[in-house]
Amino acid sequence: MNKLNYKAISTYRTQLMGLAILWVMLYHSTVDFSSVPVLGTLQAYGYGGVDIFLLVSGLGLYYAYRKNTSTVTFYQRRLQRILPTYLPVVLIFCLLYWGMGEMPFTDVLLNMTTLSFWLGLDSRFDWYVPALLVLYLLTPLFMYFFREKNKLVTVAVASLIGLLLSVVLSGTPLSYLLIFTIRIPIFFVGVWVGYLIDQKQAVSRVNGMLYLGMLLSGVVLLAATQKYMSEYVWSYGLWWYPFILITLPLCLLTAGGLHWAAERKWTRYPFFTFCGTHSLEIYLIHERVLKILADLRRSLELPVNDFVLNAAGILLTLGLAFVLKKAVTGFSARIKPGTTAAAAS
Repeated sequence: MNKLNYKAISTYRTQLMGLAILWVMLYHSTVDFSSVPVLGTLQAYGYGGVDIFLLVSGLGLYYAYRKNTSTVTFYQRRLQRILPTYLPVVLIFCLLYWGMGEMPFTDVLLNMTTLSFWLGLDSRFDWYVPALLVLYLLTPLFMYFFREKNKLVTVAVASLIGLLLSVVLSGTPLSYLLIFTIRIPIFFVGVWVGYLIDQKQAVSRVNGMLYLGMLLSGVVLLAATQKYMSEYVWSYGLWWYPFILITLPLCLLTAGGLHWAAERKWTRYPFFTFCGTHSLEIYLIHERVLKILADLRRSLELPVNDFVLNAAGILLTLGLAFVLKKAVTGFSARIKPGTTAAAAS
């Protein structure tokens, strides 16, 4: 651990996001890998890929906010990065569900505004983007204290607020918000990692041992909650808490491994890079494509097994993600020159 450095997370940020979205795709897969050693465990905990997204998002926002003196500019660029991709996908799929009679039109509108998640609707399109938009909203306030005060204390206070909010919501009708609130610490730890990289701080031997302890403790806690407290994992969010300990050490180890292999010129990670570059598009499309394919198989009584169905879903998702990104990038560039560059910052 003492040879790792925080900068590797930034250097391999795109590849980390690629691995994270593949992990999430494995989690959403309808193929049951529970009998396959390691792969079954990875599938069961694939939601941890979202925690990686949040950490690297916090890291990216540190640099994005540092570039801008205007909070309005910061908000504008964040919305340009997310909404031109998010809104069309939500609209198309929700209109499809509405046309099939699976969703009332009012829910289509609520999904378009992201209110469906905050209201706890069963028909909500997703939770991640609504939560990310709120974190974007809070970032300038956090950065105000982060710049002026002890940075580690600021991160600790923000994390504690997230944890206290999670405890208050646990076991209540609002416990569906735990999927977001428990992840608040990870996002702000990502901001702190961005600062450490900016200051060219290395992972000391002591910190390395601390991270190793966090990783092992998180894994043990994850296994224990799943085995002995499975009836409480949803209403109390017990399957998300361990990733507060796991995510940063996991990112350090994974980025370190990517760097180690790249130094030996074994690979340039083109597939991971593609998936990371298109991670938002893949996230928005994959699960819905799987559902549509499964519905078609059932309605047409097609003799297609889950493995073939999921392979087709992956190929279709990757193709659609590529087309969607190209279309949105081209449209944004025609509407306002320079939008693409601003959105990518």
